[in-house]
Amino acid sequence: MSKIVDLYIPLDAREAPNREVMAVAKPQIEQIKKVIEGLGWQPHVLNPDKPVSSVAEGLEVIRKAKGDRFINFLPGWAYPDFTVSPMWQLPQETPKLLLGSSIPDFPGAVGLLAAAAGTEHVGIRTSRLFVENFEDADSYRDALKAFLNEGRYEFDYPKTIDVQVTEVHREKAREVKQKLAGMVYGTVGPRSMEMWNKISEADFLRYFGIAKLGFDGLRLAKMAERIPEDRAQKAFDFLVKNKMRLDMGTDPATELTKDMVLFQMKVYCAMLDLKKQFGLDFAGVQDQLDWIEHYPATDLTVGLLNNRLRPEGDGGTFVTATEADDGAALTMQTLKLLTGGEPAGFNDLRYWQADKMLYWFVNSGALAPYFAGGRDDSLEGAWSERQTPMYFKAGGGTCSVVVRKPGPVTWARFSYRDHQLYLCAGRGKTDIPDEQEWLRRTERCSRDWPQWYLKLCGRIEMKVNTNHPMTVFGDYLADLKALAEALDIPFECYDFMTPEELD
Repeated sequence: MSKIVDLYIPLDAREAPNREVMAVAKPQIEQIKKVIEGLGWQPHVLNPDKPVSSVAEGLEVIRKAKGDRFINFLPGWAYPDFTVSPMWQLPQETPKLLLGSSIPDFPGAVGLLAAAAGTEHVGIRTSRLFVENFEDADSYRDALKAFLNEGRYEFDYPKTIDVQVTEVHREKAREVKQKLAGMVYGTVGPRSMEMWNKISEADFLRYFGIAKLGFDGLRLAKMAERIPEDRAQKAFDFLVKNKMRLDMGTDPATELTKDMVLFQMKVYCAMLDLKKQFGLDFAGVQDQLDWIEHYPATDLTVGLLNNRLRPEGDGGTFVTATEADDGAALTMQTLKLLTGGEPAGFNDLRYWQADKMLYWFVNSGALAPYFAGGRDDSLEGAWSERQTPMYFKAGGGTCSVVVRKPGPVTWARFSYRDHQLYLCAGRGKTDIPDEQEWLRRTERCSRDWPQWYLKLCGRIEMKVNTNHPMTVFGDYLADLKALAEALDIPFECYDFMTPEELD
């Protein structure tokens, strides 16, 4: 054995975020190398000059791999297929580790979980490790030692609880399965940022009886451009009347302008027209990356569609997942049916404090206003501000909240492992910060985006194969297990305590 460890660093397709992330990542890489050397191994960085920023580049870089161990280091958000397709080229027997930076500044943890969605989907076995303080070598040395010496690092996960399913749960699951059958799902645009979150037309039909339709983003853009100005203005006025805060200015380079919001309202109306024209029951919209290169982001549009109180609303939600995430849309629609029509939340698993079982669910700004306080009669508590200029060139507003509704929460996700669809789920409770604590938590963690703080019943970051767990208020764990049984797919619960034991 040569005891060489290959280090591979993928990141974003955009130069600006790569520059910002790599300024922090380079010292982290040096710390990782020191720990590896201290353990008697030789680090070999495959791309020391720049991060991998395309699949083609990743396929080229991976050819340099020659080690007995392979570490994929994700210091920030990284397009998942910069990981999956290149790693597929490695020998199956080479031990592989996904190592994510979990500092709150950049979503390296999100990047790892998104990459794991793909590697598990196609059957690439990996270990995973999250590091926040790279200078504290003691915090991760033993994990690296286990991976290097034994070829695998396995987190010592507590025994999970046994979820009891009754005939009442099974009857409810059968009803939901019947409702899903015959539905129509529409997705606008291809997979977002080369993520592994798509479900084929065949699997939508085979498992659920759902028809899947695909639309080019150009169709939605052209439909939006044809929406009359007065219709968009009425939607805008609806937001103001119902007390949604719009943080607007006049400089489109750095501020949210009224023109941006009006265009987002046109996109909102276009989505309603698309729904009506094609009989859609739920939807997904790509947004990143193609759309936001040319148009204001769709987050405000999507957040409102997932709300009961909304312009031209019918009293119900129109489940719409951002980032064209089929698995998210399907999970949200399932949760909506299980709860009798309650809004479902779209989230990223961004950051956590493991010692407190406290998790930050933070996405780019598409959480329904309902989640601010559990109200269907007002948009108060929700706000919209310009998306980060570094990522969103054409701006557009967020649909942002701080979730302050107390009580139990269920998260769930349809995912793939070895090309087999399965359902995973767990529970938790909303943790409600006061204003000062919220400001502290968001100081380095995307304050402009919606934030949902949860005390979870399991260390899900060590198990879940997605960066997008979906959420609803209430306890529906047994219902989800029963539904998996009805669909004849595997079910995985990651809870090792109950919501009552969290306190």
